[in-house]
Amino acid sequence: MKNKTPKLLFDEVFKINLNKIREEVIFTGDSPNDEPMFEYFPNSVGVANILDYKDTLAFKPSWITEERGGSGFAQLADIILP
Repeated sequence: MKNKTPKLLFDEVFKINLNKIREEVIFTGDSPNDEPMFEYFPNSVGVANILDYKDTLAFKPSWITEERGGSGFAQLADIILP
């Protein structure tokens, strides 16, 4: 991962090695600056806004919500939370 901030956060705040749990994490993003996270996390989700950039991303999310913005995040939450 090029951006070390998420690893530092998990190491220093949560005392968890991110590399060991990355397959258990769901990363959600909606813009090109999230591309490194889409690459790193196998369970990445793009809010539908990401479709605006689909032709410019080398690394795309594993799944894309149908809804945009907060509604897309809520759609994901409805799926993963009982």
